[in-house]
Amino acid sequence: LKEYEHSIIAFKNAISIKPTYSEAHNNLGRVYIEIKDFQNARKHLNQAASDLTYSNRDKVWLNLGLTYFYQDQYDKSENFFLKSISMNRSNCLAYNYYGRSQVEQQKFAKAAKALDQAIYHCRKKGFDEPHYYSAISFFRLGYKAKAIARLQEGRKKFPKGPNRKKIDEMINLMKLTDTK
Repeated sequence: LKEYEHSIIAFKNAISIKPTYSEAHNNLGRVYIEIKDFQNARKHLNQAASDLTYSNRDKVWLNLGLTYFYQDQYDKSENFFLKSISMNRSNCLAYNYYGRSQVEQQKFAKAAKALDQAIYHCRKKGFDEPHYYSAISFFRLGYKAKAIARLQEGRKKFPKGPNRKKIDEMINLMKLTDTK
């Protein structure tokens, strides 16, 4: 609900009662990511990651990856996203952000593969972002028709998706270029 201050208080309270409560550490780390306090986020996420009995460690790895991704440290972030994927092969967000980290590093072939996986695993979540970045990857690889098709697919599947405007703009832009 984006009530970050209330969330921080609640998670800190839970941790004060049980300092080894990994779910609270993971969730507090996620809140810190939202408010861009990456140092505190990593502190709590590392605490959760050190708990070998914690059943949601794939989410911890995803969140740790996000702390580096949002600081433009894509090479560091990708390792955490891959750890998350290795623990949960259907992790929609881990595939998406791994693909995005590859786009940012201009590794478009790797990005396209990862984003294809993200599209598959995110299909029931109403999440259109993988379509957008997948199209950018295809376009940068020289596959204009595939890129436009991917954008049109995203527009069709998610007509009210949060990236709808960006998708429409990118379709128009791609149609104007000379790339095949």
